[in-house]
Amino acid sequence: MPFHMPMHDVKKLLKKYVAGKCTPEEQLLIEQWYQQESDNSQADTSGLPFEHLENAIWQQVQRQTSPSAKRITMPRYTLLKIAACLLVVAGAGMLLWLLRPARENMQEVFASQTQPLQLMLDDGSRVWLNAGSGLRYPARFTNGTRKIELLSGEICLDVKQDPTRPFIITSGHVNTRVLGTVFNVRMYPQLAFLQVTVQQGKVAVQRDAAQKEVVVLPNEQLTISNGSPAFSKTTVDGTAINGWTTGRLLFNNERLDVIALLLQNKYNKEISFADTSLGSYRITAGMEATDSLSAVLDLLCLANKLTYSSDGQHIIFRKQTH
Repeated sequence: MPFHMPMHDVKKLLKKYVAGKCTPEEQLLIEQWYQQESDNSQADTSGLPFEHLENAIWQQVQRQTSPSAKRITMPRYTLLKIAACLLVVAGAGMLLWLLRPARENMQEVFASQTQPLQLMLDDGSRVWLNAGSGLRYPARFTNGTRKIELLSGEICLDVKQDPTRPFIITSGHVNTRVLGTVFNVRMYPQLAFLQVTVQQGKVAVQRDAAQKEVVVLPNEQLTISNGSPAFSKTTVDGTAINGWTTGRLLFNNERLDVIALLLQNKYNKEISFADTSLGSYRITAGMEATDSLSAVLDLLCLANKLTYSSDGQHIIFRKQTH
C-alpha cells in the first residue's frame, strides 16, 4: 500500500541507514520507501547539474578497466546506500536524479585513422563513419526520438524510415532531422564549416532553436560557417560525396582542403598548403581505392596547375610558378 513520509523524516532515517544504526523495522520502512519512490519517480531532472558526473565516473572506470568492460548493474539496496549518502550531502535533487527513468545506454565508436567503418543501428539504419571519425549513439532506441551524435569527422547514413520516431543527428550546435534519406554530414575540426549533403530523400537542418529549419534535397549541399549564422546551398553530386563509403575518392568541384583531409586519413600522411588560399581551390577528379598516394597527388597537380613536395610523412601543396 502506498505510504508517505515527510522529507525531514526521510533524511533522518537515511542518516541512520548510512551509519548502520537503523532498527530492522526502520530499515524495512526506508527500503520500502525507496522502492516506491524508485518505481513511481517521473520527475523531470534534465535541468539538474548531475549528468556530467555520471559520464565522468564512467569514463574513469573505462580508463582503469579493459576495453571490453561494461557497465555494472548494482543491486537495488547498494543503490539505496548511494542514494542515502547523496541525499544527506546534496539534498533531494540528487536523489530525484538517481531515481530518474533509465537513460538510453549511450556508447561511442571511432573509425581507425585509415579505414572507414560500417555499422548497423538498433532501428536498422546503416551508418558509415569515415576514417578518423567518431560517433555517439544508443545501443537501443528506447523513446520516441532516434538521436545520435557525430563527435567529429564525416558520416553517411541510410536511415530506416519510421514516421512515428523522428531521426535526428546532432553535430556540434547543428541538428539534422531526417525525413527518410541517404545523406552525409561532414564536421572536421580542421575545417571552418560544417556540410550536410543529401543523396536521396531530404533532411531539415537547424543550427539552433532560434533559427528556422533549412530543407536540403537530393544533390544539394548545405554549408554552415562556424561561429556565424551564414550558410549557403549549392548543387553537387551526392553520390560522389559519399564515394568514400566504397573506398573510392570521387571529387566533383570539391574544395582542396576537404580533399587534403580525406587523403590524410586514407594514406596516414600530413598535408598542408604553402599558400592558405589553396584550400578553397575547387577540384574535379576521381581515384580508385587501389591507387597509390603518389598517383593521386600527380593527378591532382597535373589537372589543377599545382605541385607538391614530400618529406617523409609531410606533403606540401604549392601553386605552379610557371
